[in-house]
Amino acid sequence: MRPTAAVLTALAAACACTSAGGVLETDGVSDSAGTTIVNNHEPRWNDAEAWSVSFDPLVTIGVLDGSAEYQLYDVVAAARQSDGDIAVLDGGTRELRLYNRDGAFVTKLGGPGSGPGEFQKPVQVMVTPGDSLLVWDDALFRVTRFDPAGQLVDVRSVDRGRIAKAVEPPLYPSTGQLISNGDVLVRLIEKTGKVSPAGAARARSGALRVSADFASIDTLMFFGDIEQVVVSAPWGDWRVAPPRARTTVMAVQGREPRVCIGDQEVPEISCIVPDASRVSIRWTPRQEAVTDAEVTEWRDTTVAMLAPKLSEAEVVRVLDQVAIPAFRPPFAAIILDAAGNLWVEQGPAPGVDPKSPDYLVFDPAGVLLGPVSVPPMRVLDIGDDYLLGVHQDDLEVEYLQLFAIVKP
Repeated sequence: MRPTAAVLTALAAACACTSAGGVLETDGVSDSAGTTIVNNHEPRWNDAEAWSVSFDPLVTIGVLDGSAEYQLYDVVAAARQSDGDIAVLDGGTRELRLYNRDGAFVTKLGGPGSGPGEFQKPVQVMVTPGDSLLVWDDALFRVTRFDPAGQLVDVRSVDRGRIAKAVEPPLYPSTGQLISNGDVLVRLIEKTGKVSPAGAARARSGALRVSADFASIDTLMFFGDIEQVVVSAPWGDWRVAPPRARTTVMAVQGREPRVCIGDQEVPEISCIVPDASRVSIRWTPRQEAVTDAEVTEWRDTTVAMLAPKLSEAEVVRVLDQVAIPAFRPPFAAIILDAAGNLWVEQGPAPGVDPKSPDYLVFDPAGVLLGPVSVPPMRVLDIGDDYLLGVHQDDLEVEYLQLFAIVKP
């Protein structure tokens, strides 16, 4: 069936509601489209209720020089089984590696290829309630299932061409994420071959939820893709993303079929469940300037990418045409924890390590609980009492680390 766009309606008036503790003020009203809008003004937690993350990791996996089983390169996903064992999806080797709860290597699964149990572009690992492991491959558009011990169970492909027929051109299914009930969250991309007019622009994009049996293909929402600027390159007009370019980010939950989508143009996240009800979460973000270090990293990365084609001086002339934004987007990544709480990444809190992200935590109803600072890392998985992520040192060596979450 051809999907229909779900329209979010802004509310002109709302009622103010105060929590029993008297520290939270939210406006919650359901509009005609079934969207509950929650405007958050103050966190619910007081100092005694706030969560924190332990300073020292409970487990660290990774080495600078040593056994190949412990060398990590481009870790794209990780998840923890109920007994504490850890599944790590290494994008560099295209392997799913299993480690025990103490970080000792157990076995590796997969490897490069397109045969059963092999991967071309694995991007997601999900642990089912029975501890089976599901790996989503974006290149093959398929999910591979392993039992808790790592034995291959089955492989299920998703027909990208069939999805494409349900979408109005020039939109086309691009990437996917597995949802816990077997559905697939599909992100669309605009394929026109045309270069946008001068100035910053964002191509069209959107998200579909495709049921496991293909009985339904539902539109969740439409939005803009990554922000790009058209510049003049030696080969003609070319699109390049500025530092801290605005885009749209999505997250799924491992236990329940909840999907959250946030367009970085505004401080707002929409969370949707299969019955089509949704919560639109809003808050007042702190304004954070784009740092000189971020601009330098952006320039260095682009110079390295274009080095085979252009001289450094030519790349610099191209990049000099890009206006540097003064401020970061209102949020960066988002992630759903095991209980359905939404963690929204801001920049680092003032006065702390610039590599230590600061998160705002919202409960499943969209109410702001409060901020949580985490160690310098890219967060991959959050459970009821742990946080799992990747830390990269000054030598660009990756370490997978497990931290405890302390909840008074």
